[in-house]
Amino acid sequence: MVAEMLPGLRALGMNEYEASVYSTLVGLQKATARDIHEISGVPRGRIYEILNDLARRGFIGVEEGSPSSYYVLDIDVVFDRLKEDYIRSLDETREALKSLSVKPRLPPVSFFILRSGWAIENHISSLFRRVKKSMVILCHSPEFLQRYYPVIKPLERKIDLYVVVRRKEDYADINLPIYEAGGAVIDLLDVRPVKESVMEGLRTDECAILADGRDFLAIATAGSGRHAVIGSEMPLIGYLQKTIVERLTEA
Repeated sequence: MVAEMLPGLRALGMNEYEASVYSTLVGLQKATARDIHEISGVPRGRIYEILNDLARRGFIGVEEGSPSSYYVLDIDVVFDRLKEDYIRSLDETREALKSLSVKPRLPPVSFFILRSGWAIENHISSLFRRVKKSMVILCHSPEFLQRYYPVIKPLERKIDLYVVVRRKEDYADINLPIYEAGGAVIDLLDVRPVKESVMEGLRTDECAILADGRDFLAIATAGSGRHAVIGSEMPLIGYLQKTIVERLTEA
């Protein structure tokens, strides 16, 4: 049980001995240093140092006596205080870092690769949330649209939405404004955003998204997992999105 809690207690700044002492005392509620030493297995030479440090940091209390006893302070109160301290520290650090900047924050001017699943999902959510006018989704598989349908569908009422696919009949059960690619547009579904060597063995493309003539996102499954290429504030993105829309409306 202690081993399962160790990562969480370490996140609070405890080392292995401290985590073992604290979790032991939580189980006992109140005990002497000798009892805690015998049950936790923490060396006798370290036990008083650790108990006094935990008391100083507000995790436990001390009842003076001969011998002294140690008891657990209310866990909800302790952890609420820790949460407040952590949030306050984050806010102070954020403001301090922002104050170091002497120039306005500029958007990225080149393409970047995201390799973290969390980062990819976060960027997708952010892109769907901030789009204001128009979006083109060059889609390679129905699975992508089915997965993100709950967040894509509401966009249809707010922006000009174009979902471009190779074969429209493959998407017959998806209620979105779907356009079948033709001419030069179909070639875009065959162009991968970056070389396979960069993406570590690119195998399957999911989609490429252009939003408001300024944001670009391409997602693919590679040998080592899911990857995304992102970019923004580049003239090429606006030109490409405008050209795709013109070709679709002409067709």
